[in-house]
Amino acid sequence: MIRRTVLVAMVGLVALGVALIGNALATPASLPPTVTAETARGPLVDRPLDVNWKFAPETKVKLQTQGPIEVAYQRVVVQPGGTLGWHSHPGPTLVTILRGTMSFYHAEDCTMEIEYRAGQSFSNLPDEIHMARNEGTEDLVIFASYFVPVQTPPIALRIDQPSPGPGCPQ
Repeated sequence: MIRRTVLVAMVGLVALGVALIGNALATPASLPPTVTAETARGPLVDRPLDVNWKFAPETKVKLQTQGPIEVAYQRVVVQPGGTLGWHSHPGPTLVTILRGTMSFYHAEDCTMEIEYRAGQSFSNLPDEIHMARNEGTEDLVIFASYFVPVQTPPIALRIDQPSPGPGCPQ
C-alpha cells in the first residue's frame, strides 16, 4: 500500500514538473510536431567577408562583416494550421520558401497578409517584428539564413514578441 502511494505521488510530481517546465518554455509559436526546425550554426572562421560583386550591369552584391560573426541556417517545416508566432531576430535574416505558401504579417500593419510562395525569398531586419503562418493544405518548408554576433552562450535566433494588438492574427 505504501509502495503504491509513493508511486502515485512520484507520478503526480513528475506530471506537475512537466507541466511547469512546459509553461516556462512556451512561446507563441506552435509546438512540435506542428513546427519543426533543424539548425546548423557556427562562427565565420576563415576571414571577414568583404564582397562587392557585379554580375551584370544592374545586378550587384555587396556584403561586409566586421568583428566576430556567426552564420546560422535553419530548415523549418510548418504543418497546415501551424504558426511561428510573433517574433524578431537578432540580426539580418534571409528566408527562401522551398514548398507551400507562407502567410506573413508585419507588426506595423498586422492585418495585411503577404503571401510568399515556393521559389520566393525575402529578408528581415533585426527591428522588424513579424509573424508567419501556414494557412495552406500542405507542409510549408522554408530555409532561413541568419547573421548574428558571436556570443557565449550562443545568441537565440528567435526573439519572442507580444502580439502587436487587437485584431492581429495569432
